[in-house]
Amino acid sequence: MNKRIIIALITVLMILSFLPLGANALEDPKVKYTPYCAVYNIENDEYCYENSIDDRIAPAGTVKIMTAALAIEYYADNMKAEITVKGEWLRGVTGITAGFKDGEVLTAEEVISTLIICSANDSAYILANDIAGSSEAFVTMMNEKAKDLGMKDTLYINPTGTDVEGAYTSVRDVVTISKYVSTFPKYTELSDSPSVVLDATSANVQRTLYSRNYFISYYYNTRYHDYSVFGFNSGMSGNAGWCLSIGGKSSSGLTYIVVVMGARDPETEDGEKPDKFFVSGYEDAKELLNWAYDNFGYFTIIDTSTMVCEVPVKLSTKVDHVIALPEEKIVLFLPLDTDLETAVEKKWSISDKELRAPLSKGEKVGTLTVTINGKEEKTVNLVAKNNVDRNAGLLIIDNAVSFFTHPFMILLGVIILILIVLYIFYMAKYMARKRQIVKYKAPKVKKKPPSNRKRSQTNKSPNPKMPPKSNHPNNNNNRSR
Repeated sequence: MNKRIIIALITVLMILSFLPLGANALEDPKVKYTPYCAVYNIENDEYCYENSIDDRIAPAGTVKIMTAALAIEYYADNMKAEITVKGEWLRGVTGITAGFKDGEVLTAEEVISTLIICSANDSAYILANDIAGSSEAFVTMMNEKAKDLGMKDTLYINPTGTDVEGAYTSVRDVVTISKYVSTFPKYTELSDSPSVVLDATSANVQRTLYSRNYFISYYYNTRYHDYSVFGFNSGMSGNAGWCLSIGGKSSSGLTYIVVVMGARDPETEDGEKPDKFFVSGYEDAKELLNWAYDNFGYFTIIDTSTMVCEVPVKLSTKVDHVIALPEEKIVLFLPLDTDLETAVEKKWSISDKELRAPLSKGEKVGTLTVTINGKEEKTVNLVAKNNVDRNAGLLIIDNAVSFFTHPFMILLGVIILILIVLYIFYMAKYMARKRQIVKYKAPKVKKKPPSNRKRSQTNKSPNPKMPPKSNHPNNNNNRSR
């Protein structure tokens, strides 16, 4: 290959190696055995990973989470209440049991403990009958509670989750009920317990029962023990496969719920598992939990001391602007590989284009919204960094300007101006008409003196031959005598 081409390719590769990775470069967890699963962070009410979480599937032992929740609520004020076991309650119970017997007297706390720690089916039926009078009535309570919690894809048929036609749930609904019981200190205390000791009764000797959650107890399986895990339920059935809902807390204090449903153990050529302690559901649950621990954390996006913008301020002679600060720190839960420079966008808006003094330190002046990769994450108030005093003279001037520029005053001024123009127009028209009337008025006719002809006719002498008498003073006829 041409030496120049090789050098060019090496140069391009070096340049590409320095380019920043995308903000969403987080790889999905390597889930192998389960078709339905989720990772949910409790503190931030956020799904970190999900796969087919709304599909309806067989519920298996996750049903017992709801059974335990109702029992803890029912006996909350009287965990020492005595329950006398009836043989009819245990008739037909199969699967894992605590070995309770007819007539045995137990406390509510003991029965609840064996339900949560040991996933005992007989415990579920004992509680259902003691609380509601029958398992059927109790199942009605379970479905009503599921509806109240917003579990839209769940229908319970029995209090244990053993395979029965018509029963179903979804990963999302299992997360919902798990999140609900995580608020019960009693539930988390028991689900984090590796074993429970039952005192001797009239029908049984003292005995120790161990947790069926392999993350919690070494007793049945030593492969998966994890001190960060504190609950919630583990089980399997023919229809459902391995179904787990576990709670885990990372070293940074973040709490996750991991749900795995429908996991099936792989089959090898000789029909043996890779390891006698290998369990497919636990393999995927462990992968999901560690993936969450390793890939998520908190980022401080902006602090309360970070200047966001400067806002103009009027009516003050000392300053013409004030610095706007976030009212609270913005800390977001994000994948650890998030490139903040490219992913984070900050948008702020101010209450007014120009603020008016006086302002007090900490007074709201606007809002700040942070978006991550185009998704709005959080909005906080922007507040003034310091006090701003008002000048009285500037206030008077501003009030005057505001008064005369008020829309009403402007409208009033326009109306007055229109009236003045109309008045001037009217007066001009009036004066023009008046001048026209004066100009074209007919003049008065003066009486003319008699014409000479008439006068001569009047003074004509009777004797045409005689000249008329003269009125001249020199006329002899007019002389005085």
